[in-house]
Amino acid sequence: MTATPAHSSKPQRSTEWVFVWRPLGSPLLPKFLALAFATTLFTVLITTLRVQLVRPEKVSPRKASVIYLGDDPQSRALALRAQEGGPFPSRFDPSDWQGLAETERMAMDAASYQPPDYQPILQDLPEENLVPPLVLAPQGKAFFPERPATDIPPPPAVLDHTLVPWFYPLSDQAAAAIPATLPTFTAAIDAVMTSANWRFLLCLDPSGSVTQCVSLEKGGETAADTLVAWIRQVPFSPAADQQDRWISLAVGFTHPPRHGPDAR
Repeated sequence: MTATPAHSSKPQRSTEWVFVWRPLGSPLLPKFLALAFATTLFTVLITTLRVQLVRPEKVSPRKASVIYLGDDPQSRALALRAQEGGPFPSRFDPSDWQGLAETERMAMDAASYQPPDYQPILQDLPEENLVPPLVLAPQGKAFFPERPATDIPPPPAVLDHTLVPWFYPLSDQAAAAIPATLPTFTAAIDAVMTSANWRFLLCLDPSGSVTQCVSLEKGGETAADTLVAWIRQVPFSPAADQQDRWISLAVGFTHPPRHGPDAR
């Protein structure tokens, strides 16, 4: 009986192996990089990291002293001194004030005041009769009361129909700036001037003088230039805020107060 030699599955030549079975020598570059990284990190930490050591403070033991005070004058003086100099000063107690009782009594007397009863005093009426007697008309006769005479001046024989220009404000600001009296208008007033609806836009300085005057109705006519020249002479009211302001107003024509039925 012959023995059959055992065949190994290991290849005969190493060049045909899938893995390299021989141990390789470890490289030095990774070890050098790890050592350099550790050295650098240690250097950075030892130069930048600062640990502050604080010495522990001495802690005094928590204890207190209690002093018992009696009812003698010396103890009361010490108690008052402790209350005034302590961290919690005593408050004022109104009940300890000696004048509290007197104040309460005065307040109660004032609250319970009862005025005396009013007793009107009757007086006799005057004997003279101040009411005049009523006069009756005789029966069957007409009776008219007497009309007191009044001194009324007679109306003038000839009324003057002179027209004068007058301002009509178109805003509240214009109404406050218009003066009470206007300068005399010397130019002639014809039918063309009175038939137009004159409106003007004015710029006033802080003193009330007219710096600009623009006619919004028939600005190129002679009547408009005449009215603009007259408006520039009007002294308007000064401004309260001392600033220039724009106002708008209309000009109409009317009789002066001394003419007409309501003459004064």
